[in-house]
Amino acid sequence: MNSAQALAGELCPDVYFTEGYGRAAAILRDGTWDSVRLDERVLVPYVVNQLGDGRCDAISPFGFSGIYVAPRTTAGELAAFWADTKRGWRAQGIVAMYFRFSPLDPSSLEAVRTLDGLSLVQRNETVTIHVGDGLAAVWDGLKASCRSRIRKAEKVGLSSGLREATTADLAPDSPFRTLYAETMRRVGAPDFIFADAFYTALLDGLGPNLLLAQVWTPDREVVAAALVLAHRERVHYHLAGSNLSAGSGCANNLLIWAILRWAAESGRSTMHFGGGIRPGDSLFRFKSTFGGTKTPVWHGSAIVDQPSYDVLVAQRAAALGMSTQELRDRGYFPAYRYGAALI
Repeated sequence: MNSAQALAGELCPDVYFTEGYGRAAAILRDGTWDSVRLDERVLVPYVVNQLGDGRCDAISPFGFSGIYVAPRTTAGELAAFWADTKRGWRAQGIVAMYFRFSPLDPSSLEAVRTLDGLSLVQRNETVTIHVGDGLAAVWDGLKASCRSRIRKAEKVGLSSGLREATTADLAPDSPFRTLYAETMRRVGAPDFIFADAFYTALLDGLGPNLLLAQVWTPDREVVAAALVLAHRERVHYHLAGSNLSAGSGCANNLLIWAILRWAAESGRSTMHFGGGIRPGDSLFRFKSTFGGTKTPVWHGSAIVDQPSYDVLVAQRAAALGMSTQELRDRGYFPAYRYGAALI
């Protein structure tokens, strides 16, 4: 097990595995980023949170990483790495692990299915759009209603573009931060309004791979904006906000088109658009109008220290006035965090 030295960012399979992104994501949970790896063949990033009494638990950084397994890794090598890693985690006081796997890497998901003590469950679907065949092919893949809304946004005078993000773009009173916070409040998700430290760390960690897409009116008022993460051939739609009434309600369509246009013209192969808040909701249906394919999102869980896990579950059940079996039957993992969030 090798956790002393993080894998260089350019060698990581995706942005969510990089130290720069992980340390920023750790701020969201008031935790500590770490990773373990088997040279460049197996990579597991995670954020550790303290539980007290020398115990802690961990989860994949906000986004999509899970466990990366290179195709050349044998089942025996993976099993040995997993056993050794769990021993190391127990020595660190880690009680339980929760993984959010990448929908762009089905081969890694298949590789880990046989790992001892790892449970997998499909949680949602996301939209993935292939952009490697050029801009014309991307345009043809949009639903007719989506193309009409992009044209309408441009017809009423909206413009769009994408560039590297700057410190000023991430300031508390910037157009992006303002629109994003307003949007999170509008959709009832105030917990996703992040602190200044997160944005500072994200820019420091990703540098030129943190991009800002914007839509603005003829008088340069920004009415929609999104942070975009770029890593090798992939582009991820990360955080976004908008004025819903702008451009006759079509500003968001133009915003996404600006990202797709940049991705196709810069030689990328894939844009990961993400999914909805709940399966099949209006946000997911909106994203589906841009074409692409539906890709399943899988989560995984593993109890690393069973005795400690049982103690914590018993304590939480007592605090909630229920039996340990009732608490386990709620289906929440880890059960001792039921009603306390974080995982």
